[in-house]
Amino acid sequence: MYEATVSIVKENAHLLNYVKDQLEPAINEVDGLVSELNEDTRNYFSLACADTYRFQIRRKLNDAVSQALTLGYKNIFVRKLLGVRKSNFFQDVLVNTICIFDNDYDRQAVSRILDVDRTLCLDGYYNFRLSSVKKKWQEVTKLVSDNFYVLSDSELIVEFLQYLLESTPCKVKKLSVSIDGNSFVLYGSSDKVLEPVASLAKNFDVEEEVMLNVLYLKPQKVKVYHTVPPCKEFCEMLDALFDTEYVSVH
Repeated sequence: MYEATVSIVKENAHLLNYVKDQLEPAINEVDGLVSELNEDTRNYFSLACADTYRFQIRRKLNDAVSQALTLGYKNIFVRKLLGVRKSNFFQDVLVNTICIFDNDYDRQAVSRILDVDRTLCLDGYYNFRLSSVKKKWQEVTKLVSDNFYVLSDSELIVEFLQYLLESTPCKVKKLSVSIDGNSFVLYGSSDKVLEPVASLAKNFDVEEEVMLNVLYLKPQKVKVYHTVPPCKEFCEMLDALFDTEYVSVH
């Protein structure tokens, strides 16, 4: 029997929820077991499955924990360095975008140091095992912190995002986004549904997540389907960076 436990300090429970959401479908497929324990200061998520499925569940667990550390905790780290609290659309998108760029490299680096055969204390790894990765995060964040006035000017934030876009490839030529309340769906060529990336920011906003995905995919043209018109800030940023069309759906 393969068993594993993941824990985290309660204030960052959203990251443990992400790990749980990633693992539960796989565990159910192999008739495994899951359990949760929430204490005063810590939350725990445990899983168990037959040894036959050890390899695939260990790999899934490694991927989920690596992502929680390199996106979720990176988001916390960058916001703390920049003094950004979640309240400003342009600043939130900037932080989320900084976090998602170059994430593959970060995730691979963290994946190599994880021991998924022991209890995984997410905040323990963040506090004591990620020094080399944090140094890299600090260097990236310094690009903004050295020019602190960028954070107070929406036009300069857009210029900085444009700078980031110039260093990334176009992943889809045309992108359609359907926004309905607190959810959205991405469509690529031939209306193929695309798997979205997530910022893993605490208390995320759906329009911020949509913007992050558009920036990540870097399409040549974007079509936005909406039941309620997107906020002014969303439209301003999207129009400044992409060839955009809006379609109202009733």
